[in-house]
Amino acid sequence: MKALIDRLMRSRPLRAWQRYTGERGPVLAQGMTVQAFLSLFAALFVGFAVFMAVLGDNATLRDAVIDSISSAVPGLIGDGGAVDVDTLTGSTILGWAGAIAAVSILLTAIAWVAVSREGFRAMFELEAPPANFVLLKIGDLGVGVGIGLLVVVSSGLLLVAQALADALGLGWAAPVVAFGVQLLLDTAVVLLLYRFGGRLRLPAKQIVPAALACAVVFSGLKLIASALFRGVENNPLLAGIAAPVIMLIWLGFIMQILLLALAFLAVGPTGRAYTRLVQAGGIDATLSKGEAKALLAEVQANRAEGGDAVRLHKRLARRR
Repeated sequence: MKALIDRLMRSRPLRAWQRYTGERGPVLAQGMTVQAFLSLFAALFVGFAVFMAVLGDNATLRDAVIDSISSAVPGLIGDGGAVDVDTLTGSTILGWAGAIAAVSILLTAIAWVAVSREGFRAMFELEAPPANFVLLKIGDLGVGVGIGLLVVVSSGLLLVAQALADALGLGWAAPVVAFGVQLLLDTAVVLLLYRFGGRLRLPAKQIVPAALACAVVFSGLKLIASALFRGVENNPLLAGIAAPVIMLIWLGFIMQILLLALAFLAVGPTGRAYTRLVQAGGIDATLSKGEAKALLAEVQANRAEGGDAVRLHKRLARRR
């Protein structure tokens, strides 16, 4: 029995959970949830105001974007949701209200990405990346803008894919296509957050599967959240408060999944090597031109010889 317990304690899932709790994961997830909730509405109104001013005449694309957002965030838009569609499509950034909303999205989006970066890097026991403060905040804003662009691009991609399916007589495949596009969107958003929000330079073979796993879990959480909305939409006592409460709970689970996925990576061999490499100044450090050239040459030589990238990271991490 003792051997079984010892084996469980050494298992990667349990070590990931211990890393998550040991680095204040639940507390960090709560902070990320609150910031995401606050930034969501400002981003929605300002983003849609810009969209309506540029592409609002395209009713098909507009409806596709609304459907995409509704699918991505259950209960946010539509009947019984937190935001009415007519109010959303009538939003504008002109006037004092629009200006205040625009400033709000700048501040809240930057704050959300900054809080998320702290949580992401904490799973690897890393401090904030050394970077110019202004450039760091511009990058945080760019992450928020990038998420909005991904939503529009994925909506356009969905329209093209569905039209192609209809042209080929495969209309029955439309739900499958919609699910696939939504899965790609969620994966791309997670990758954007991890790489450019968290400034984590992990190997693609590690971070891409983690992002895809998060997207799959998100799909299940969306189904549960949608079922909850359907259960309370006809209850006059709960309908008024259901949307924000369920959205907060849903966002809370989303943020915890994002951190747990990184904790799982962090306790693996590549994650441990990456942490040592960053702490040793091999990554996120300011290198001279000669040092950067020498480091690049060594990495390229290791790749050409078919060497193990993890061993190379460990060797570089031992250098000071």
